[in-house]
Amino acid sequence: MLDDFLSPWVKNLEKSDIQKALQTTSKPDIISFSLGRPDNQLLALADFKEVIDELFLPSNLQYSPPSIELKVHIVELMKERGVLCTPGEVLLTTGAQQAMTLLSKLFVNMGESIIVDQYTYPGFIQVAQALHAGLIPIPVCFQQGLNIKELESILELNKKPRLLYTISEGHNPLGTSLSREQRTELISLVQRYQIPIIEDDAYGFLNYEKVEPPLKSYWREGIFYIGSFSKIFAPSLRIGWIIASEAIIEKLEILKEGFDINTCTLSQKLISCFFAKRSLKEHISKLKEKYKSKRDTMVAALKTHIPEMDFAIPKSGFFIWGRLPPSINTNRVFKVALEEEKVSFLPGSTFLIGNNREAQNCLRLSFAFCPIENIEPGVKRLALAIHESK
Repeated sequence: MLDDFLSPWVKNLEKSDIQKALQTTSKPDIISFSLGRPDNQLLALADFKEVIDELFLPSNLQYSPPSIELKVHIVELMKERGVLCTPGEVLLTTGAQQAMTLLSKLFVNMGESIIVDQYTYPGFIQVAQALHAGLIPIPVCFQQGLNIKELESILELNKKPRLLYTISEGHNPLGTSLSREQRTELISLVQRYQIPIIEDDAYGFLNYEKVEPPLKSYWREGIFYIGSFSKIFAPSLRIGWIIASEAIIEKLEILKEGFDINTCTLSQKLISCFFAKRSLKEHISKLKEKYKSKRDTMVAALKTHIPEMDFAIPKSGFFIWGRLPPSINTNRVFKVALEEEKVSFLPGSTFLIGNNREAQNCLRLSFAFCPIENIEPGVKRLALAIHESK
């Protein structure tokens, strides 16, 4: 009976594998490599505790306009990534997820097409589904990311898509970072076809080696940049931002009001206080040191205990993308790993656009959330699960 009232496209909606993993891997006996959550020990609790009492004022529990103070801090923060902008070119959002939803609704009409990496962030797939958008996957290299030549072939064959969504740094799920050559060729190509890009830079501040500036620095008008405090502060604060021209920001502000009226006032004030009391550069430097150590620990454990896994070492972000021998099905491994060995990860099929058999033997591992002392034991458990599932 209830189905009769639902919009047809909603009837087949299911929770994403990431949401399922959030529920199934929260048990204390599970070693989790599943989710892109920051380390609990790096959430700056002491700094937040210092200011939280003074923030509980009536004005901070009301609706409020976007914080100019926080926008100014973001302008300074973006200089670290090589992107110059003004406070008027910053829109504060309720997390990066809302940012990609707003931008997609701004550019894409029902049924139009969006180009995405063949393996991509499932949250964006959900955004596209809500718009009834057609997704055109770009074949990717699991070690180098987006394939520019394949993209050019797609653009030559298809009617002009409305936009391209990609993660240029610390790719989720591949962990790849686009080279300078790839960035230059990509910008040249999309400028020729006049296709805007949504650049998701959720992991761009967490780099462990020298990396290139964001795509936004290559094409100011055509790149719509998304940033997030989820990975460098705390996910539950739900604060992200968009960088675009003031004319676009004005339209986005109108759209956003229909979603949530305004971004959480208390969260904006809390982050602004952190900027005022501590050096964010120092904070991010500490994060990079800790996460690099975790990355290196996982890399060493994988080489020792799962030598048959092919993977690239990420320059940025939280993830390692692994490829096992073709005979191994990671969906089957996941079941054994979770139920028998008490370790979790996400199978490659979670992130796949279309039907590609290559995903059957792939998996994504996150080294960020797991305590460093549990990483090697977790990899040993995963090795057992792979052996048991053969």
